[in-house]
Amino acid sequence: MRLAGWFDFMPLRRFLAVLAITLAAANSLRAEPWLGDAPRAPKDVSGLPGAGPRPKLATSGFIVDTGSREQVRSFYNAVYTASDGVPIGTTANISSCTPGTNSSAFQQSVLRRINWYRALAGLPATITFDSGESTQNQAAALMMSANTNLQHTLIPPTWHCFSTAGTNAAANSNLALGYAGPDAITSYIRDFGANNYEAAHRRWILYPQTQVMGTGDVPMQGNFFQANATWVFDANYGGPRPATRTPFVAWPPAGYAPYSVVYPRWSFALSNADLSTATISMKSNGVSVAVIRETYVADFYGENTIVWYPSNLDPVNQNTVFPFNGTDTVYSVTISNVITATGNQNYAYTVTVFDPAVPGGDSFPPLLSGTNRPTVNAGNLYTCTPVPDPNVTGYRWLTAQRVSGNLFDGAEGGLGNFTISPAPVYPVITNTPVISGTHSFHLTHSNAVPQLFQLNRLFFPASNSVVSFQSELGYATSFQTARVQVSVNGGVNWQDIYTQAGSGGPGETAFTLRTLSLSNYVAKPTLLRFNYDFSTGSYYYQSDPGVGWALDNILVTNISQLVNFTTNVTASTNFTFTPTVATNYNLQASAILFTDFPLDGGPVEQVTSVTNLPVITLATPVIVGNQVQLNFSVSAGPAATFRLLTVNQLGQAWITNAGAALTTNIPGSSYRYTTTNGPATRFYRIQTP
Repeated sequence: MRLAGWFDFMPLRRFLAVLAITLAAANSLRAEPWLGDAPRAPKDVSGLPGAGPRPKLATSGFIVDTGSREQVRSFYNAVYTASDGVPIGTTANISSCTPGTNSSAFQQSVLRRINWYRALAGLPATITFDSGESTQNQAAALMMSANTNLQHTLIPPTWHCFSTAGTNAAANSNLALGYAGPDAITSYIRDFGANNYEAAHRRWILYPQTQVMGTGDVPMQGNFFQANATWVFDANYGGPRPATRTPFVAWPPAGYAPYSVVYPRWSFALSNADLSTATISMKSNGVSVAVIRETYVADFYGENTIVWYPSNLDPVNQNTVFPFNGTDTVYSVTISNVITATGNQNYAYTVTVFDPAVPGGDSFPPLLSGTNRPTVNAGNLYTCTPVPDPNVTGYRWLTAQRVSGNLFDGAEGGLGNFTISPAPVYPVITNTPVISGTHSFHLTHSNAVPQLFQLNRLFFPASNSVVSFQSELGYATSFQTARVQVSVNGGVNWQDIYTQAGSGGPGETAFTLRTLSLSNYVAKPTLLRFNYDFSTGSYYYQSDPGVGWALDNILVTNISQLVNFTTNVTASTNFTFTPTVATNYNLQASAILFTDFPLDGGPVEQVTSVTNLPVITLATPVIVGNQVQLNFSVSAGPAATFRLLTVNQLGQAWITNAGAALTTNIPGSSYRYTTTNGPATRFYRIQTP
């Protein structure tokens, strides 16, 4: 009955086309992505790059103190997530056996992910990519994708897209099928699968001596999986070991660890130690956790490592997640009977698994101070409290005009309100299906990467702000997911507020109204986007009506829009704001890590710029006994209420002196503030509220 009704709804031509799509997709369904075996240690590294001086201490590149919850939280939120969603920009082509190249930004996202993991593990996070190795890695990734296989050595010349460069890279690289880019690096650290009980991919990424790697990535094309090859050997293999945060290398590392990077397999590596008879004890908040120790493999894969997992978890299944209930959880680990050159040793450490979206008690966002009535066309000084993170290199200042009003877009006026990336190879605006009017928006996976459809507006939600839209998710597999996401830090991190995975079949055949609250983002500058997400697995690639995600009548209500917004970066906590018109503005400061990665902003300061402020003349302060008398007069403009701000040292946040008493000197034109704690204060400022 449903099929008949559906047939009546659509033209015969469309029905036959969609039926063909269904049959084609069903025939192209593949197994889950996987990792092959890790490469074994090279016998000769004399021809590899990376020889020469090496860092003796882990003091350059990314550095993070895992004993600080806030440092780890910031490092994850600002740096780890900055590698997500970077377009690959590839020229690789499997059908013509062209390895091609990928965008520099994409390669940097892979490199960033490698160094992020190394820094959290307490290793020198100074890996660089060798361009020659990356070129060969492209050929290797192409071969793996073209043959739906992973193999390090003895690759037959009969393989499709076979090349000597590709086979050379395969022997020296971690290989993944179904993963590419930063996701592949994450999969190597996760190291799932029955054949990866020794966590060897992880051991190569976290090998302390390594300084030079390479990467090659091919996106999914047609029925071929995406693939990655990461070169992991350089001339430093077996050389002097650099200093690390702890004598051992553990994953997850000692200290705080975001729950999303804690995986079923845990590992402990110690150079030149015999771990064959070592035992493992693990507790969760003081309660013993039963663990299963994996088969011990000392040779072939970097430093000697022992691997284990909680007995109730399945480390083979790539979808197994480490349990986390939302609250900080402390795991105590003891490795006993480790045989070293100095005798048997025991090692004990704790790992605190936490949610990086939740600030802890050591979170100190930048708080603004300055006038709430800045003068138009004049420089108005604002300061923010410093963020106590040694990796902060500056501050980003957001200024935006604030206007009230709703936003509506029914696709009738083109794409002016939106930006879509990557550039689509299909029409985003279509005339079927529609809920009203003549057009709607249509997102598909004709290019097999996430389709990011972002509103070109910055919102300032209230408690009753709502986004609603008409949604029809048609033919989509379970690997294709419709998401609505928001960002409160300028697009660095995105949070889901709505998700809907495909049904694997025809899905929805009519629009459904979706209504989502924005109340969790009150008073935060908020970006909004629709993400038709896809990373791996089977998918419908057609752009026919009824395939993919259709959107219509997008409406955001009860919000203020932030327009004409700009960002400026300062090295200090000082910022000069020069408004150009008399209107309402929002100001916000956020710290920047490692010169490139902004953190979440502090509270927003709402100000109203004015053109008719009093001009104040401040006389030299007079110290009388234990008091300071500050005489000032209004030489132009209206008289108003005033406040006294004090600071002990320039560069610190100005503080209102609530103890200052207002006395009239000459009524209507001159005033005096008297404060009893004047001698301890060095700087004063008179300001209107």
